[in-house]
Amino acid sequence: MLPKNKNITIAVLPFHITSHDERVTQLFLGFVEDLITHFSKFIGLSVISSYSTHRIKEIANPDEILKLGADFLIYGSVRYHKDNLRISIQLVKTEDHSLVFGNQYNETIDSLLETQDDIIQQIVAVLEEKINYNLLSHSYKKSSVELAAYENYLMGMHTLQKGTGDHDIKARAYFNAALKIDPNYSLAYTGLSLSYFNFWSCLIWNRWDESMQGAHKYALKAIGLDPNDYTALGVLGRTYVYLGEYEKAEHYLRKSLRMNSNDCSHLLRVAFSLMYLGFADDALKWYLKALDLNPFHNDHYYAHGSIYHLAIGDFKSSIALSKKTNFNSWTDFPAYIAAAYLQLKEYDDVWRCWKVYLSQFQQAVYSGQKPMEEEALAWLVMVNPFKGFTYLTPLVEFIRTEKQLHEQTDDSPVESTINNTFQSKGDYWDMCYQGHCITLKHAKGFKDIHKLLNHPKQEFHCLDLMNAAVDERSSAKTMDQKAKLAYQQRIKDLQEEIDEAEDLNQIEKLAPLKAEYDAILAHLSQSLGLSGKTRTSGSTIEKARSAVTWRIRSSIKKIAKIHPSLGNHLSNAIKTGSFCSYTPEVDVDWTL
Repeated sequence: MLPKNKNITIAVLPFHITSHDERVTQLFLGFVEDLITHFSKFIGLSVISSYSTHRIKEIANPDEILKLGADFLIYGSVRYHKDNLRISIQLVKTEDHSLVFGNQYNETIDSLLETQDDIIQQIVAVLEEKINYNLLSHSYKKSSVELAAYENYLMGMHTLQKGTGDHDIKARAYFNAALKIDPNYSLAYTGLSLSYFNFWSCLIWNRWDESMQGAHKYALKAIGLDPNDYTALGVLGRTYVYLGEYEKAEHYLRKSLRMNSNDCSHLLRVAFSLMYLGFADDALKWYLKALDLNPFHNDHYYAHGSIYHLAIGDFKSSIALSKKTNFNSWTDFPAYIAAAYLQLKEYDDVWRCWKVYLSQFQQAVYSGQKPMEEEALAWLVMVNPFKGFTYLTPLVEFIRTEKQLHEQTDDSPVESTINNTFQSKGDYWDMCYQGHCITLKHAKGFKDIHKLLNHPKQEFHCLDLMNAAVDERSSAKTMDQKAKLAYQQRIKDLQEEIDEAEDLNQIEKLAPLKAEYDAILAHLSQSLGLSGKTRTSGSTIEKARSAVTWRIRSSIKKIAKIHPSLGNHLSNAIKTGSFCSYTPEVDVDWTL
């Protein structure tokens, strides 16, 4: 009997299929993957990744079997004849090759899913006798899906594993086909979420927002149908990290690990997210477990390990692991290694790695909207949403400082501070104040602020900023006072909700909130009287005043969240209302 609380490690080997029917072959490739997934959900079982088991063709190969490190092996064979399946399953103890469990199942293809559940439950019951406590199966539930939907799901997952953007799109067709058959098939939504997650995490930058929203939306749909879907929980945790909702992110990530801590691909996804949240030790722990579960892992694993060792401050291990993998593991990987070299003050290697990063950035990301190195620095910070300290920060500061020094001419004085800037760079704004620089996505209020900064102490009517026109001679109908107050309260509530959603980057909430806000303003601009009474009012001017004031204040609030000194300066120096102006107490020289 194994020691108390010692996990049993099992390996499910590829089945021997004696059939030339392509459908049967595809079904049982997926069947084995599903066995691995379902076994991994049981507390007390560790399951070797299929990446390591698929290469083992014969149980009689002792060297390869030994490398797996499994306590038990599960393998089987399938014969298909005249619509009948004969499935043989054996559970063997690795130590002495003794047969622990064996059974034979005579089924049809249509009853395959029920047979899969029987196999899982029977083997788990046998394994329970080998340990001193019960296996918990709270995250396992029996399949209740039509076979045709299941087949489409399997084909979608098989297509996803090919790992290209084109295959991600093709996989979605299979998942959508599964949902047409069964609209409540949670795993199909999980598959869709993964297809968008792959696009997003594999840095297809021209579809960044679309991919993140897709990953988030379909993960929510999946857990709405199955709250214990560990893959969807992990994806959702990752999207909440990028949305800045760190408590939600940790909740979903931790729950996903409770549901399944034995799927190596899942462990790597969660480990990266936990690192962003500041749990570097946890990230390293789950990475090491993923290594154990996938002993024949590819070199890509070393890139993960390199970054997790950097996060805990083990710079030499980080660099050593980086030498075992390709620098093009992902676009910003060389920048992480540059950060490790910087901590060791090995500056030649810092610049060598930085040049590799710039080259990869230019090929994969660069938009051409601003100088490449400047854009590469801003992008590096944006796509690595660390909650707290990261060793990327000293690297970014080092590169910026050295870049400024190199740009000085031999006889020009070295400036002690960075110029104060507020500049539009396409979809982003670069802002520097008192030596601290930030980059934010475009917002309408930034354009208003830019105009005010460009004309200090000059007043602009709200209509000038709004680019609106009004005929002061026209009259409009307005509602009674009670209705007007109700609308004003709803506008205030909406403004607060939009502010909060923008602060937290809750993309899925913004569109409906803004639509309602615009609809109410459009209605108010017509001044429709709910009580039948009418009176004249300058509704267009009022609408412009309210909208401009709110969007400027909202934008200042957004700036203040990550650059408090600039936010405080703008809040004190900018006056809003019917007339807006920028009047600082001390003149500031802006580069606009």
